[in-house]
Amino acid sequence: MTITPDLRSPVDRAIQELQKQFSDAEVSVRREASGDAVVNIDLVAVGDQYEPDTTWLGFRISATYPSADIYPLHVGAVVRRDGTGHGEGIQSVEWDGRPALQLSRRSRGWNPRRDTAAIKAEKVLAWFRGL
Repeated sequence: MTITPDLRSPVDRAIQELQKQFSDAEVSVRREASGDAVVNIDLVAVGDQYEPDTTWLGFRISATYPSADIYPLHVGAVVRRDGTGHGEGIQSVEWDGRPALQLSRRSRGWNPRRDTAAIKAEKVLAWFRGL
């Protein structure tokens, strides 16, 4: 029996992992000529402290993945129900043609053998939910 190596790119594997991780959401991907992938995940829960409490998550996976961190990540322009600001590390921007909040959470210790786009997305969402 011949074993065929998996010839898909690391970016393709990352997309597949994201689709599995966010199986209850709609994961859309736009591939660019550079080899990058622009990912948008619709209907992720951000917590009942936000209005609305579900939104989208978007980010770019660089063609140099897994050597490159997934940074920055974006969510829809949700507001806090208590009326307070979002705080440090969050800026209002536009992402992929729509209003967004940029979540600046760089992974200083990014390890391409351990870290993945799916793990990074979950960590950043957990951080945002905890604010």
